[in-house]
Amino acid sequence: RMYLGIRRVMEEESAQAITINCLHLVYENLLPAYPCLAFSRLNDEGLAGVCEADMDSTLTQLIIGYLAGVPGFVSDPVFNTARNEIIYAHCVAATKMGGLQAEPEPYIIRSHAEDDKGVSLQVRMRVGQVVTVAKLVNLDQMLISTGEIVDTPDVDRACRTKITTRVKHARRMLDNYRGGLHRVIFYGDHLQAVRDLGKLMGFEVVEEDK
Repeated sequence: RMYLGIRRVMEEESAQAITINCLHLVYENLLPAYPCLAFSRLNDEGLAGVCEADMDSTLTQLIIGYLAGVPGFVSDPVFNTARNEIIYAHCVAATKMGGLQAEPEPYIIRSHAEDDKGVSLQVRMRVGQVVTVAKLVNLDQMLISTGEIVDTPDVDRACRTKITTRVKHARRMLDNYRGGLHRVIFYGDHLQAVRDLGKLMGFEVVEEDK
């Protein structure tokens, strides 16, 4: 029902993306259910369903999604400087991370992690996959880096879908971290394409691991 309601609103508004202040609205009993599953379905359809009313991540997902033809995974990062890794976790993830024509990744139907309510997918993303991690901030800077998925942790801590990425300089990325909590993950290395797009659109590309 949540998916059908959101889809109808998007069609009425001719919208390609939607973001909802989901945690606040659910906790205040103003939203009857989490939109996690609905957002996963929208992302699989080439639209953008983004968590927590995060406009920066919504714009990031739209920009790079159109550029690369793949959906984004909006996520919270956890740094492991000892292993030069970052774990990214959230309760909304597309299953077709490789694009509309890609085979869906395996997934498990779970509840929302923070209160064990509603429905959320635990998507098992592709180990060995190179990813681009990005966030548009202040409408004039694109924070960006690349990494490789080395694990999909299956533990109850944090959100349902988790990936561990090996990066170039985890300590440097942690020390220079800014731009709010979320980062958006995309399959593939799109660094040069984003640099080129930045020149055309007038935003600065800032590599977070340099």
